[in-house]
Amino acid sequence: MKKFLSTLSLALVPGIASAQHYMMYYGGDYGYANYGWHVPLFFLVFIPVIWFLFCLAVFVLWIWMLIDAIKYAPEKMKLVWVIVIIFTCIIGALIYYFVEHRPRIKAEKKEGK
Repeated sequence: MKKFLSTLSLALVPGIASAQHYMMYYGGDYGYANYGWHVPLFFLVFIPVIWFLFCLAVFVLWIWMLIDAIKYAPEKMKLVWVIVIIFTCIIGALIYYFVEHRPRIKAEKKEGK
């Protein structure tokens, strides 16, 4: 639960910072910038949602590559790939994807499986 709340709070940081900037400079001066409240709502709602979905996609890719490494990596390299993916997070997952997963899929398609 702590990790979820930490991730959620990180997802809200860009929106809160942008809304704070907007309120500091344009908050009460509707003659200068008549944006109304839709700009802070955009920064407080939509940007954090997009950021959260991006973080979720990265997490799903990481889990997917970890499971793929456990199932399909060559026996001699299985432990190495699992350690690389766990400790380097998304970078390790992307390296595994381009070095092991993608060539294996291409070879399977070529064979007609």
